[in-house]
Amino acid sequence: MRRAAAQARHLALFVLAPLVASVAPVLVIPAVTTTAGASGWAAVAVALAVGGAGHVVAELGWSLDQVQAVARADDDGRRALWHAGQAAKLAAAAVVAPVCAVAAGLVVADHALAAALVAAGTVLTGAASPAWYFVGVGRPGAALVSDALPRVLLLLAAAAAMSAGADLVVYGLVLLAVPVASVAIAAAVGSLPLLPSGAALRGVPSLVRSRGTILRGRAISTVYTMLPAAVLGLVAPASVAVFSGADRPMRMGFAVLGALPARLQNWLGSSPEHDRARRIAVSIALTTATGAVAAVCFVLAMPVVAPVLFSGTVDLDPHLLVSVAVLLLVMSVSRGAALGLVSVGEAPRITTAVTAAAVVGLPALALGGLVGGAVGAVSALVLAEAVGVAVQGASLVATLRIVSVQGAAS
Repeated sequence: MRRAAAQARHLALFVLAPLVASVAPVLVIPAVTTTAGASGWAAVAVALAVGGAGHVVAELGWSLDQVQAVARADDDGRRALWHAGQAAKLAAAAVVAPVCAVAAGLVVADHALAAALVAAGTVLTGAASPAWYFVGVGRPGAALVSDALPRVLLLLAAAAAMSAGADLVVYGLVLLAVPVASVAIAAAVGSLPLLPSGAALRGVPSLVRSRGTILRGRAISTVYTMLPAAVLGLVAPASVAVFSGADRPMRMGFAVLGALPARLQNWLGSSPEHDRARRIAVSIALTTATGAVAAVCFVLAMPVVAPVLFSGTVDLDPHLLVSVAVLLLVMSVSRGAALGLVSVGEAPRITTAVTAAAVVGLPALALGGLVGGAVGAVSALVLAEAVGVAVQGASLVATLRIVSVQGAAS
């Protein structure tokens, strides 16, 4: 009984950490829309999209396969992975964040400085996050304290300042402070170095080169999954606020669903070879089921939540909500398949899948946004994700078949 209670508490922390982290941006939205209206929200939405895309690149795909690497490593190996990960990701963010800041500032129609700061802060906050390490070692409580709570507390301060009349720029300035607080707390609670070692910094170029295939896939995937708001800003500016009004809350919810894959990372990474196929099947079934439940909840909840969240400035069409819910479901299936590929040592196959999805998704996104506005853009994303799922599924089935034949032969 005690063991079951302990496991329940442990799982609750895995859920709580991403839940709190995803709630943080939601706390700011009412202050943004109250202070700067729909144009302010559109600028912030574009900045979050551009910064989110940059974060995926600057993160170097570390959370994709290194969480399971941490789960398998001994204490010395884990410390080495911490040094390597922080050095490489922060070096990448130092290059990517300024690029994203300029891009966001140029794309938005209003509040260019605020958009630039929010984009840069989003890149740095994501890249510096220590959550990957603590999830790998099975310490979700440390992830909550070092990653999620600093975001909430600092963004609450930003929301309070904007509600009191501060400019939208304060949002970006606070976001730039989040990674500093997060890394400092992680070092304290995890007995980890505050700064990467000199050897880790010198090894950054070779490490980045060694992750070229995964990084290429992550970079490609951002183009059609993280940048639709920016694309709409170019081809259908009037649709940005409505699209982002449905898309951003969905992606925040999708981040909460990341609690399950986070728990499964450790379970899959420590799997004995004879049980791996079964665990992969269970993982895909679980991520699909949670995605389906979340999709239904999204459609039912958003008509009630949106007027409060956006201060009545954004009206969401039911057809748009259903389309976004379908996207949420397909993304959940894709996440489960990706976990399976990582567990069998085939993470580079994910790059093949996202490349195929981008080939379909990029032109579809531009055309869908131009012709169908927000709903057209979401439909294009659903199509792209479905292509990616098909390629991942085929790769996973083929790999498991080869492993099964080799196991039978031995």
